[in-house]
Amino acid sequence: MLRLLFALLTALLSTHTFADITLVRDGQPQVVIIVPEGLYKYVQRPAEQLTGDGAVVSLAAVELADYLEKVCGTRPQIGTETQKGLPEGPRIYVGHCKANADLAPKPEEIVVLTRNGDLHLCGGDSGPGGMICKGTLFAVYDFIERELGVRWLFPGEHGEVVPKWATITIADLNRREQPRIAKRKLRNVAVSREETFAPVLEKWGVSLEAWKTAQGEVATGPWHRRMRLGQRIEIHGGHAFAGWWEKHGKEHPEWFALQPDGTRTQTPVRERLCKSNAALWDEIARVKIAAFKADPSLLTASISPNDGGKNKFCMCEGCRALDPAEAPKILGDSQLIDPATKQPFAEYPSLSDRTFTFFNEIATRVGREMPDRDLVAYAYSVYRSVPVKVKHLQPNLIIGYVGMNLSEIEAWSRIAPKLFIRPNDLGPAIDLGMPRNNAAWFAQAVKSGVEHKAIGFDFDNGHGNWSAHGLDYYVLCKAMWNPDLDVAATISDYCRAAYGPAAEVMQQYHAVLAKISEQVRADPELGPRKPRAARLRRYYSEEALQALEAILKSAQMVQGDDPGVNVRIQMAADAVKYARLVTALLEVAHDKKSPILAERLAAVESLLKTKVLTPELAPLHSHRYLRMALAYVEREVE
Repeated sequence: MLRLLFALLTALLSTHTFADITLVRDGQPQVVIIVPEGLYKYVQRPAEQLTGDGAVVSLAAVELADYLEKVCGTRPQIGTETQKGLPEGPRIYVGHCKANADLAPKPEEIVVLTRNGDLHLCGGDSGPGGMICKGTLFAVYDFIERELGVRWLFPGEHGEVVPKWATITIADLNRREQPRIAKRKLRNVAVSREETFAPVLEKWGVSLEAWKTAQGEVATGPWHRRMRLGQRIEIHGGHAFAGWWEKHGKEHPEWFALQPDGTRTQTPVRERLCKSNAALWDEIARVKIAAFKADPSLLTASISPNDGGKNKFCMCEGCRALDPAEAPKILGDSQLIDPATKQPFAEYPSLSDRTFTFFNEIATRVGREMPDRDLVAYAYSVYRSVPVKVKHLQPNLIIGYVGMNLSEIEAWSRIAPKLFIRPNDLGPAIDLGMPRNNAAWFAQAVKSGVEHKAIGFDFDNGHGNWSAHGLDYYVLCKAMWNPDLDVAATISDYCRAAYGPAAEVMQQYHAVLAKISEQVRADPELGPRKPRAARLRRYYSEEALQALEAILKSAQMVQGDDPGVNVRIQMAADAVKYARLVTALLEVAHDKKSPILAERLAAVESLLKTKVLTPELAPLHSHRYLRMALAYVEREVE
């Protein structure tokens, strides 16, 4: 037995040497980056031109070369495995080279490996149904972060922290890691609602094109990519029935929601359906089965209802019979109209039972013919709570829960086979864009979601408020890659990279914000479109703002001469300045005719318009939510 163990150990050592590998010595590259055959012409292009899904490996090699050059000052050469005349020395094999053929990573899995004096960086670049994944790119980013010490805090020049090394030597590496979460998305919607924002930009003297250039995908997309957001499964969960009235309304009006006027006529485009109609269940199932058969790569399809719009929920006898009286009550919803009075019900049972009966019936029909495909259905709006009488859901349903209520996520996990978490909580709807620290809360929500059957996350409202919400974005992305993230260590590392000698002081700043943010989250009177925005003054109080300002003053005294550090601390100071102006505005917001109100609103807008082309404050989005709050804010009684 001992001889056998000795022989196995000898064989292992003969194929895997443990000597350190020097990538750069005295500022000169000692390595050559190797890419698969056929990619040579692509790796001669700059990274910003390598944007297609098929450019994963080429982009990975170029990004690696770019960052080695940023770190040491000289760019290494990129070649192919059979290319002649390359310098001697270690190789970095990137992607599906022959030298990596035996590694066989799973979709999105990263491999960072040293063997026989070379470095191997590759990953799973294809997923189910032929989906393009970015495993090799993520392996390179993992290496750049962990071995080169680079940090991407936010988009733009000052969001990147690159240490300088004359010599780079790496020890033995052997990492294989596949992200537990199959879909990780933070919606990059810094540029959105162009029609809404164009008049504001014109008023502020900023061109629409300049804003789109500063905040668009070219400027901000690389950060999202480098944070390893991505997917190995597409969860199709959008509105599934747009256009159905135009297509079916004349022949099958009974498929649509009975309206208060006694007809089933719908106003496109967000038509509502009669969810108790069995013939409609059959038709939807037929359509989804046909779509799956037509496209073998299509693994999921949406059966989620349209939301919003002018149409009301169905109040026919069949639908109402599916609404248990003991279900949680919806209070005064304008879309739930009493047929007798033509007015909104004072309270009405949640529509979860009728809605999830509808989903189950369709899923049963599809599952009989296409058992290997999944349907996506949202738990949202007046059907977000768990149904009362529907005790289980079909195994081919992925439930997209819209929110971050951890107890509701746990409750859904008891009846749902798989969950997909789709919150709207990332934007400024409650805090109006003021500085906050919800990082630990977001990380805990991700961890809890994974523990309760979540296979994907899709956070909306990533508006790009990097000065006030940037830590939230950063930690959230890290948590989606690793749900077991050490949040305290991650925040400490963020502060070290962002603030240098002022790191310890700025950790105090974020700690104070965490306490404020916890109080804001715990206040049930604060929420989107609630007339209680003035309550924010309780938490962003004069005492709290003075404490933040004192910490920032201390940070500025020790910040040193690094321009990036100075800019980042000033960004925090600008966020606190914005909070001061907003709280002063909320103090008088109830008095719509007050000249002081107009004066203070102008002061807020004056600051915001100076930040439109910067990574600070998401001015247009923060301004929009602020104006919405002002429209119905009430006097706050101390």
